[in-house]
Amino acid sequence: MLYKELDNNSGKTVTLTVSEESTGQRVDIFLALQIKNQSRTYIQKIIDNNYVSVNGKIVGKNFELSANDIVVITNFDHFEIFKKQIKPQNISLNVKFEDKYFLIISKTAGITVHPAPGSFENTLVNAILFYLKKNPSKTLNNERAGIVHRLDKDTSGLIIVAKNDIIVRKISDQFKTRTVEKKYTALVLGNFIEKKGEIRLPIGRSRVDRKKMGISIDRGREAVTDFIVNEEFEECSLLDIFPKTGRTHQIRVHLSYIDHPIIGDKQYGSKESENIARNIGLTRQFLHASKLKFLHPETGKVIEIEDELADDLNNALNCLKIKKEKQLIRKGKNIKGDN
Repeated sequence: MLYKELDNNSGKTVTLTVSEESTGQRVDIFLALQIKNQSRTYIQKIIDNNYVSVNGKIVGKNFELSANDIVVITNFDHFEIFKKQIKPQNISLNVKFEDKYFLIISKTAGITVHPAPGSFENTLVNAILFYLKKNPSKTLNNERAGIVHRLDKDTSGLIIVAKNDIIVRKISDQFKTRTVEKKYTALVLGNFIEKKGEIRLPIGRSRVDRKKMGISIDRGREAVTDFIVNEEFEECSLLDIFPKTGRTHQIRVHLSYIDHPIIGDKQYGSKESENIARNIGLTRQFLHASKLKFLHPETGKVIEIEDELADDLNNALNCLKIKKEKQLIRKGKNIKGDN
């Protein structure tokens, strides 16, 4: 394997040549094995921020390598600076559950989970660092906390924060084996003929826009989303959603693909879904992580936490319910008048 470090105007560049033995390996796994002092999660952050290319093209973490591919990481030293610049911040947290092993937080919409190069402040990580520093008696000593899974910036609801590396691994394993039960609540465009369904379509990085995901039959990873229709309105439906896998933007991509985009979703929505969002005063996507159920990694007890809809989602839903009630009243009057 060839490994070179070059200095340029934008920071240190790391260049690697893929050997025969690494053929077929995912690029994130390859880099984590070659760069010994960095975790795979850290490597994935570099990839997600478009700092990794293969043969001159930006790739995603799932990209499979071939012999003699040239893998380049740009601005590598900037990421070292980035790690040191993450500071604790006094940002209010809505803690729904806590013990010495982990805590479950109800994340507010509009807050990013992880810092990224150029954006080191006002993230959930900054808030958690402050919270744990302020409450050292609630945390096991000399251990590193970690967020086990992610929520998009404009998605609200439950998220798990493990308080040490061992708990991170144990809860992550439950996600990988799909034993964690997740429920989301979403308002989507249109109505359904069937009251429940399953979407089973592979998801991968969009070939057109690297910031977006899409259905990719040939290169995507398995993705499964179950849903139940909770309530219907004139132009939209309230769904209970149960993702069986955890692909990036999975729920949003799946629902958009079947022409039922989430109301208020600026990235995967449509003109119709945007119009409904404006009419009900919604400024972000109507998607809320409303329930988590899993086994405590140390005690084996069932942990089941539910979270009510955020205020902005409740207000939007109330607008629809008032409109629906008025329509039913008018319909009832019309029926009486016809008789």
